[in-house]
Amino acid sequence: MEPKLQQHTSDEPSKLSYQLIKQITNDFDEKRLLGSGGFGTVYKGVHESQGEIAVKVLRHTILGLDDKEFHKEFNNLRGLKHQNIVKLIGFCQESEEELAEFDGKQVSATHIHRALCFEYVHNGSLNKHISDENKGFNWHIRYKIIKGICEGLKYLREGLEHPIMHFDLKPDNILLDKNMVPKVADFGLSKLFGEENTQKTMSSVGTW
Repeated sequence: MEPKLQQHTSDEPSKLSYQLIKQITNDFDEKRLLGSGGFGTVYKGVHESQGEIAVKVLRHTILGLDDKEFHKEFNNLRGLKHQNIVKLIGFCQESEEELAEFDGKQVSATHIHRALCFEYVHNGSLNKHISDENKGFNWHIRYKIIKGICEGLKYLREGLEHPIMHFDLKPDNILLDKNMVPKVADFGLSKLFGEENTQKTMSSVGTW
């Protein structure tokens, strides 16, 4: 049975149609491309009520993996409320019947469109701003970024009923807003602390 993704309160992310996702990204215009990772491609979108947003379109790679990663990231993000955690504002999960060629014949296939929509963070990733001590940000800004990252991680560890391990924290997954406030992003590999929290992870998924 497919997990339910309907929102339960007005403060939770909204469900958006695939047609709207295409519209706000100008049909996935390459000029709107913000980045690409192992599980998805991110575009800048312009929503009528939300303004600028980041739209992460999940790519179809291994059968079943896209579905698993989508629900993992969605369920980990939907309840997070902190200034140093990127905010999830919408999502899309919609199936579409289309013709495909299989074994030399035209058959009907189901294509599932999935996307996650986040607040748009104007200054991009921390990775773009890293420099040596004689260039870039002054110490005040650097300390602000370091402290904000620590506050976000503290919230994930101590501010939730079920703490979360990120598993892929790196400069590319730290976003900076207009005021240089850092926001931890990309929770596709995160895991809830539970009975297995004393076990080591041997997964090769993620970033070296």
